[in-house]
Amino acid sequence: MASTFIEKRLVNEGVKFCEERIDQKGTVITVDDIKSLKVKTFSPVLQSVYVILGTLLFVFGIWFQFENGNMAVSLGLVMIGFLNVAYGIHGRPKPAGSLNALNYVDLTAEITKAFIERDNQSRE
Repeated sequence: MASTFIEKRLVNEGVKFCEERIDQKGTVITVDDIKSLKVKTFSPVLQSVYVILGTLLFVFGIWFQFENGNMAVSLGLVMIGFLNVAYGIHGRPKPAGSLNALNYVDLTAEITKAFIERDNQSRE
């Protein structure tokens, strides 16, 4: 079973990739396919911190504009807040091949197993 959030995200992306591959060619997923998948590297906690901080900066920037009318400061706060939210949601995706300490053979087996289980559930 996938133990880290990165492995869990790789398994989910791999299952989606398998579904697309079955629709197109029907070949199985390989280690090279897994290495080319992009996965979010931020933890869910860090993503939520970026989103919350960005939202607070965004709201504070709007409040500052209404209170003081200083567009230079408020626009900066609003933009930084918006970019923090976007960066948190985006999650800094990287190719799985650039991540260290992943066992790609085990991930391939786990993706195949999860795909077969999902396929069996959809047939029932």
